[in-house]
Amino acid sequence: MKTIKIFFALCAINFKHLLIYRASFWITFLLMAGWAGAYVTFIEVIFGHIDTLAGWGKGEALLVLSYYYLFQNISDIFYKDNFEEFSDVMRRGELDFRIIKPVSSRLLAFCYKMRFDQLASLVVTAGLFAYALSELKMNISPLYFSMGILYTTISVVLYYSILSIISTFAFWMQKSDTFKVLIWNVSQVARYPRQIYTGIIGKVLTFIIPIAGLASVPAEIALQFDHGKIAYILAGITIVMMAIAQWFWSFGLKRYSSAG
Repeated sequence: MKTIKIFFALCAINFKHLLIYRASFWITFLLMAGWAGAYVTFIEVIFGHIDTLAGWGKGEALLVLSYYYLFQNISDIFYKDNFEEFSDVMRRGELDFRIIKPVSSRLLAFCYKMRFDQLASLVVTAGLFAYALSELKMNISPLYFSMGILYTTISVVLYYSILSIISTFAFWMQKSDTFKVLIWNVSQVARYPRQIYTGIIGKVLTFIIPIAGLASVPAEIALQFDHGKIAYILAGITIVMMAIAQWFWSFGLKRYSSAG
């Protein structure tokens, strides 16, 4: 309960920051609209030449893209900037003041700075959902659509755990600008249906480094696709990844000896 209270206190502080810099909200909205428009155009071009992609139609692929942007929006709001800046924060000695606080050090390390201007992105994503639903050749049950949205929270936690593991490697490196690029690109494979990744690559991206299902599984739930127990398996993997991320963070923290 203490950790939850601290989390909401951080939310309040960062939301006040948004009220001061309101122009950032509209700039974010325009940038997000441009990115989403570019990927929608890409899908339109693809389906201008083919009818299905790994068994997915255009509307269904657009739904995957919509769920992708939803979990990406949430991660952008609550923690992504912290992961991208973590190595710099550690190198400047700012991490010292966070880990000595009587609260979860990982929470302060990776959720300290929040970007509530990214709420503008949710408006764009809502429009993308509307477009995807209009392109579907079937009606989606509101219940299953909501279940897909709810399952996106599992994707958010899983993505957080994966980024936490990646960022913790910074404790063993002098300078890790490579992490910024890696963190930016690690989720890109989730933009499209996971079925396009076949063979050993598909198994790795689904069960070992479970990135491919971040948006695809919520879309499969919404569409009521029958893929066995994949949703339950991914939920179980998320719990395991959370435990690994926490253990690895504690292990890496023992290696940390302050800046310099």
